[in-house]
Amino acid sequence: MSKINIDNDGGDTDDVKYDKEKETLEKLNKTRSRDYEEDYSDMDTGWAWVILLSSFGTFCFLGCALYAVGIIHLTLIDRYQQSLSLTSWAGALHTALISLTGPLSSTISDRYSCRVAIVLAGVLYVFGYLGTALAPNIEVAIFTCGIISGLAGGIAFTANTIVVGLNFKRRRNLALGIAMSGNGAGLFIFAPFLQFLREEYDPVGFFIILAGIFANMITFGVLCFPRKLERKIMKQRSLNVNSVATKKSNSASCDCVTLKRYWTILSTKPILLLCIASFNYCLAMNLLFIHFPKFIVHKGFSPAQAAFFISFAGIFNIVGRIGAGAIANMENVNVLLLYNTCMLVVVIISIVYPFLAQYYYTHVIYYVLLGTFMGPPFSLVTSAVLHFVGVDSMAVAVGLVFGFGGIGAVIGPVSAGVLIDNGGTYEQSIIAAGSCSLLAAILGCTTMCMKQRNQTIEFTGNINEEQDKMINSL
Repeated sequence: MSKINIDNDGGDTDDVKYDKEKETLEKLNKTRSRDYEEDYSDMDTGWAWVILLSSFGTFCFLGCALYAVGIIHLTLIDRYQQSLSLTSWAGALHTALISLTGPLSSTISDRYSCRVAIVLAGVLYVFGYLGTALAPNIEVAIFTCGIISGLAGGIAFTANTIVVGLNFKRRRNLALGIAMSGNGAGLFIFAPFLQFLREEYDPVGFFIILAGIFANMITFGVLCFPRKLERKIMKQRSLNVNSVATKKSNSASCDCVTLKRYWTILSTKPILLLCIASFNYCLAMNLLFIHFPKFIVHKGFSPAQAAFFISFAGIFNIVGRIGAGAIANMENVNVLLLYNTCMLVVVIISIVYPFLAQYYYTHVIYYVLLGTFMGPPFSLVTSAVLHFVGVDSMAVAVGLVFGFGGIGAVIGPVSAGVLIDNGGTYEQSIIAAGSCSLLAAILGCTTMCMKQRNQTIEFTGNINEEQDKMINSL
């Protein structure tokens, strides 16, 4: 096992503060994996399950937010009577920022704790929806509902994933599957309730009640207080960054270390491949779902039937995430293989689907399979990145993967519109999405051939004054 090395470049320093920090870092080197049972015995037990329940609740609200985008769009149109293209910016920004702000969320979680990040997200949601209730025009509503609420969703999504990974080890995959199944549960539970609110209340009342609902996310966030592993990671990060800052005598060096750390992790080949795979996979999923309703109607079915078919994807998304987590938690199961297999199933069914879409049961089977297999590549991201980076770099790696996915989520709907506007068909659009998923699966499979790390709890830091970089691994 490697140790924390400090390169003084052959020079002596009289800086007492730096000497003290050097001594502290050297003491940190004495950590050994055999200390796991003593130092991190609170993982997988006790309050970890309360945090899992809180994470599930937060994901329920995020699932509600994803559904609420459509309801909010209709509410804003009725209230401001503006063009569809202008009004749609609120929903588009909200959806895009949920993934694009992954790196921001991981930075907040890394520096201040996941608890702070989730509470902050709840506060932003409340201010965003209250601001929308009081917005005098659509431009203000786009800012409050699209940007502020979108930032809240992005911060909560990544932090909520990280906090589960920091509190579970033996049952990490199962815990992540249960937590992220909250997305599907939230969609299923809140869908009729939000429609009821829209019908019973005016737009101002609707957004005020929505703000009250999301205030409960603050409560869930408060329950996720940092435990032993997270506190140790934050302490080590602070020591590492302060050591570099002291050596350089430059207050801006802390930000430089953070940026270099992101770059170091991103330049790790397996992480870069997972980021590009996430980009293609999210592009494919958003391209698919934007055309599903019209494609089904185009094939001779009613809009009500289209909604019925698509609802299968939401219900079986819960089954898929929990099932994948349970399977990944078994002994001798290769998480990367499971991760890539699920994407390959999505590829196969999406390429075959357009050619058999004239049959009723084709839609039923397709959306059952799609719902079952499309979720695990998201819920297994944390376990996948931990094959290549340490637990103390997990927050950054997960944020980068989700951030690349957010870019794909923005490009997907745009590319779908360009394809149709230029004479393309819905069948071609779905096949194109399947092709993007295929590229994602190929990139994911490539990571299986790369060197993986041992899944133990230990820390390695390397602070080199000449190269000016920080590498932290498990």
